[in-house]
Order: sequence, then C-alpha cells, then structure tokens
Amino acid sequence: MKTEIETQLKKLILDDDFTSIQGLVNEEINLMSILRVAHKELQHSNLLAWLFAPNETHRLGDFFIKEFIKLYYKENEYQDLGNTEAKLSVFDFVNLDFSDLEIRREHKNIDILILSESNGLCIMIENKVYAKEGKGQLTKYRNYVENEYSNFKHKIYIYLSLFEQDISEVETDFYVQLTYQHIKKLIVQILDNQSISIANNTRFVLEQYLQTLKALMNENEKIEKTAKELYKRYKSAFDLVFKYAEPSQSTIVPHNLVELIEKESTIRPFSTSKTYVRFQPEFLYQNIEKLKEKGYITKEDDLTNNWLFLFEFHITRNYIYFDLKIGEYSNSNCRQKVYELFSKNNKVFNKVIKANGLLRPSWHQAFQKKIITSSEYNKFLESEDENLNDKIEKKFRELIDNDLPKIQQILETELNK
Repeated sequence: MKTEIETQLKKLILDDDFTSIQGLVNEEINLMSILRVAHKELQHSNLLAWLFAPNETHRLGDFFIKEFIKLYYKENEYQDLGNTEAKLSVFDFVNLDFSDLEIRREHKNIDILILSESNGLCIMIENKVYAKEGKGQLTKYRNYVENEYSNFKHKIYIYLSLFEQDISEVETDFYVQLTYQHIKKLIVQILDNQSISIANNTRFVLEQYLQTLKALMNENEKIEKTAKELYKRYKSAFDLVFKYAEPSQSTIVPHNLVELIEKESTIRPFSTSKTYVRFQPEFLYQNIEKLKEKGYITKEDDLTNNWLFLFEFHITRNYIYFDLKIGEYSNSNCRQKVYELFSKNNKVFNKVIKANGLLRPSWHQAFQKKIITSSEYNKFLESEDENLNDKIEKKFRELIDNDLPKIQQILETELNK
C-alpha cells in the first residue's frame, strides 16, 4: 500500500494538470493576500468603512452606501430593510440625503457604525470573515444602539459574514443577515457601471478587493475543476499529504460528502464551496410541473439555479451539520408558501419556527441534522480515528433513507391535493 501511494505521489508531481494548477495559483494573488490580511476582519472592515464614507478619497461620494441599500431591496423583493418595527422602506430611502453621513470604526467595539442624524438613520454592522458571533455580543451592541440613538427613527442591525452563519436565536428577530456575496455583487456592479467615472487608483483597489473575495469564496472555476480532477486521480496521495502536513489543524473537518453525493442516484450535486456542500433531491425535478402549478416556484424556473429549496452540509472547523433552508428567491410569494407549508409540518421541519414567527428575508433554516459533532471530531483528532468517514456515511444514509423521504412525502401530499 505504501509503495502504491509513493507511486501516486511521483505521478502527481509529473502530472501536466498539477503543473498547470501551480500556474493558476497566480490568479489568486492579490494585494491583501500578499500582505497576509485577506482573512483579517479588521482590514475588511476598514476597507468597507472607507467605501461607505461619502467624503473619502475614493471620490465615489455616497454611491457605495446607496448601492449597498439598493442591492438589498433588489435581492429581497423590495421588502423593507431591517427587522425592527421602524424599518426602512424604499419610499423612505429614496428621500434620504446622505450629506451628513458619518462612519465610525470600532466605536464601543462595533465594527462599523453608519450614522445620519438628519435622517434619523443608524446602521450597525457586525462583520465576520471566519469567526463567529461572540456570546452575548450582538445583544450588547444592539442594546447600546437602542439607548444611545433612541431618538433615531431607523435603527438597522446587519450581521455580515463570509458565508451564511447561524446567530443566537433571540437576535434573529433584530439582525438582517448578509454575506460577502452581497459585497461582491456590489463591487462588480460598480466596476461595470459605465455611467460613473472611477479614478484609476479606486478602480485598482476595487479590482484587488474583488479578487480577494473570489479567492476567499473559492470561486476560481478553472482551479476548482482541475483540483477536483487531480484529487480523484490521486486521492490516496493527497490524503497522505493532508495527514502529515496538518494532522490536527485542518481548516475544516475532512469529509467524503462530495463523493457520497455523486454516487447517490436520488440526489444531484448543486453549487458547492469549501464550507458548503449542497445537493438537490430528484423528487423536486419529478414534481416540477406541480410545483409551478401550486405556486411554489415560478413558471420560468427549471431548478438548475434554484436556491429556494436549499439542501446543504455546513462544513466548519470542528463540526458538520446538514441544513435545509428556505433560501433567496426572486418571488417572495413562493418563499412564503414554502414557509407556510414547512410551518404546518414543524415536527419534521424542526427549525422552521423562529422566536418572532416570521420568515427571515434571505435565509430561513427549516431542518437540521447533526452529521459530526464537535465532541466527535475532537475524539477523532485525539485518536487519529480512521472511521470518521464511516460515521459521516452512516449519518448521510440516515438522511437519504429516513429524513428525505419524510420531506418528500409532505411535499408530494401537498402537491397532490
């Protein structure tokens, strides 16, 4: 066995694809990675605060803050911004004058605080790249804003993270959750906008930052395709390298979920990243016409890019959970119908009912199953237990054989009424 792996390593080193992927690494290089700050929240917050400030050296004026809010409306069926009673509607927004806008950094440990006294507007942003919410952190910041800016009409709380995260249950009633996909779309939109003149220095900064975000999100398709092909050909060799390079400090829990999904005939692989492995059940495609007829999806939807029914494994540094979420979708009525169906069947959809009983604007968790817990992973690290993949496969089979059929039955019963 050892000789076979040694042979694989030799073949890997001389493989043309391996040589080419080393060249593709150059496409991931950007200023933030060179300075080794791409993973640091402080630098991301500094750059965003710079862009939000109308009077800064980028000379974009209030364009970035306005487009930031506009994009939220466009992505969320133009519903009001904010989860508190005094939400910001489109009608309120278009009348705002941002000439007195003030941006504060690390004020009372709040990452970004956006203030406009003339408009009675306060936007608080808690920014996370890889870290998660600290215990009581969001409540503490919200209480400060409520007390300090009690006379402000619009108080908006935003939790911004690289990828979708779960936050404390009580704060889901107050915080709007956005990911860096929102920031990436915004920067692309600005760079492609022919109606504004962007100074060369500002364009360079935006292009570099866009490259940073794509690298963090593993969105280089050429690298991803080549890497997957190489891993399939030399799996044993890569596994050995990973084992000896980082035996106990892997950035995510090692897993075989991609292979399990590819082998399973009842599901299809869907948009996958380093920290989210996703699939779509075949029963959605089998019932696509009924889904359209009953108004659960739009008539134009062919499910190939459907994030409404979001089946995903969340891969972290010390656990793997499976989540079914009601994701972002172009039609808010469809989202509401799915939410109402799941809510009626909350014994199966064990996470659908939140504290405020309302559908969250972007992502709403409906079902969760623990695949590998943090204690199980810690035991694996301590004992070098080689059965981790066996445990993952066992939970995967439970999900496919037991949980998915229950979800399918509820959906098909509703569609056949």
